[in-house]
Amino acid sequence: IRTDVFGAGTLNETSIRSVRTVFDGKINPASNMVLGEVINHPGKWSSYPPHDHPQPEIYHYRFFPPQGFGISVLDEEPHLVKHGDTSLIAPDKTHSQGAAPGYAMYYIWMIPHLPDDRWLPTTRYFREEHKWLLEPDVKIWPERKVGGVK
Repeated sequence: IRTDVFGAGTLNETSIRSVRTVFDGKINPASNMVLGEVINHPGKWSSYPPHDHPQPEIYHYRFFPPQGFGISVLDEEPHLVKHGDTSLIAPDKTHSQGAAPGYAMYYIWMIPHLPDDRWLPTTRYFREEHKWLLEPDVKIWPERKVGGVK
């Protein structure tokens, strides 16, 4: 299992998460799908910036503690997600999710490879209006002097 940390050092750490890839084309080239896990830190976002890909995707959620909850945004429609929920993300549907403060969100995800179109990390397409979030050293809130105080 390969573990990566995404979102560190960007957007004031608002989208930091641990991603474990159980298998993909690098780990098992014969596989017909990609399987992984995400540990979403409390109060943070994942699958961020919002993106889509031509393959469908399935998420199955767990929260710690289990009374926790989060939000899954599909295109521009928010959905409350709770412990034990499963979400099917249709092909080309933009998606992202966030965990409520105080609750860690875990989800296992699976993306099937399509005939003649295997999923790769580079096949994520970010919404045009959110691409600026990918720029290095992006400022998410302008610094202003208020009453002579910065």
